[in-house]
Amino acid sequence: MTSDPEQPVWSRPEVFPDKSQAAPYGCVSPKGRQFEFQSLEALGHHIHSSRERVEAVWVADQKKLIPPEAVSELVEPLRERLHEQAEIDAGNARRNTLIFAVLLLWALYANLANGTLPTESFEVGLAGILLTILGLVPWYDACRDRRSARALNEQALALEEQEARFDYWLKNHRIWFTPVLIGLLAGCGIIQPWVELEAAVEVAGLQKGGFNAGEAYRLVTAPFLHGHPLHWGLNVWGLWYLGRRVESLAGWSHLSLVMVISMVAGGWATSHFVPEKASIGASGGILGLLGFLLIFETLHGRLVPRSSRRRLLGALGVTFVVGVIGYQFIDNFAHGGGFLAGMLYAGIVFPRSSSPRRPRATKLDIGLGVTGFLVLAASSIWAGLLLFTA
Repeated sequence: MTSDPEQPVWSRPEVFPDKSQAAPYGCVSPKGRQFEFQSLEALGHHIHSSRERVEAVWVADQKKLIPPEAVSELVEPLRERLHEQAEIDAGNARRNTLIFAVLLLWALYANLANGTLPTESFEVGLAGILLTILGLVPWYDACRDRRSARALNEQALALEEQEARFDYWLKNHRIWFTPVLIGLLAGCGIIQPWVELEAAVEVAGLQKGGFNAGEAYRLVTAPFLHGHPLHWGLNVWGLWYLGRRVESLAGWSHLSLVMVISMVAGGWATSHFVPEKASIGASGGILGLLGFLLIFETLHGRLVPRSSRRRLLGALGVTFVVGVIGYQFIDNFAHGGGFLAGMLYAGIVFPRSSSPRRPRATKLDIGLGVTGFLVLAASSIWAGLLLFTA
């Protein structure tokens, strides 16, 4: 199998390393552990029965590692493993659904007993969000995986192979800017627990009245503050998942610019539509990355497997549901402003293309990306210094 420049980078054989020469068959786990076998049947048995997921395999007639989905003879053990894993995931999801449904009912009862409207309760909203994220969504995913397992055949395996190759490339592709952004969030995240939330919001949050009075810096310092560890953790997870995808496909300079523009757009939107409430959190910028990817990957359809693009729509759907459930404490206008800004950026900067090649960064892109990075770094440092004065 030779490399073709008209192939997407993730589908080229050199993405996978050379295979081990010790045995004719074998596999590698996500943690890098290698297992060797003398027959294809033994490899298939391992795929079916191993506690660890198999990330790549090698076979006798291939020089490099390949996804297990690339070997048609492994369709049966892959189907059995997918079905068994779906059953395990469904059981865990049912348990979580029951636990958080009970918490939600308890929160509803407590608020009704106190004469408080459930729609105004933080506890009810949080329980509903946890029920959705940790219960209902995983349950839906498990049911979908169970259907996929039943329908898995050699034809469907070809589509699974594309997604597996893309995931492997995305996981192993070298990036640097996304970890830097997470480090900037972590810097303020380390300081903030030592400062009362109201004081942190007062000095560096998006106080709408203060913004109107000329404190425009709050548009870029507020995203580095968070209301609680769960808020921070969700934003870091979203930045890691979406940021590395933007950086790998479009380049770090565009990741930098989309973050800055979406943060500012989200801040402007919430200042305009919800002027009575202060805002903090990087969700506007992160939703901007989601909006960017939805448009960018649609306009550059050959860059990403179609099956992989569906995950972004799923993420958008979950974000919408969570925003509806927790509307009393989730800033949906900041989310929406950032999301639209990211979509507009992708639509303006990246016209439709049928090329499978990733866009190359120009000198202007790099210059603007450096400017965006300086804005982000200065904002994080300034927010941290303000926290020390709180």
